Amino acid sequence: MSTFTRENTEIAVDLEGIGRQHRAEAGGMIVALERWNAGLDTAEMFADLPDGACQEPHFGYVLAGSATVRYTDGESETLSSGQAYYLRPGHNVHVDQDVEFVEFTRADPAPGINTLEL
Repeated sequence: MSTFTRENTEIAVDLEGIGRQHRAEAGGMIVALERWNAGLDTAEMFADLPDGACQEPHFGYVLAGSATVRYTDGESETLSSGQAYYLRPGHNVHVDQDVEFVEFTRADPAPGINTLEL
């Protein structure tokens, strides 16, 4: 398959009242179609990961809404509708407004990268 929609991908994460992620794998990449509600903060979900943060790099595009990304080095940035992004390892995300992302992550993480299924 070379095109991906919510109808032809599997639900990978479904958090009642919080949001959902559909996922597919192709070309060595994971394609994630995500919708998250305002207020979601990944800090609690990622608490058991090194530095309490996601250690995978992600590339993506914000279709709608906004979210603030906090990095373990103290930096932060806001992602808004219409922006492409790169999230480096060591991040947590707070959803400021209901948000929709299309995100791309390597299917086989680089050595030393820890992953977490929500």
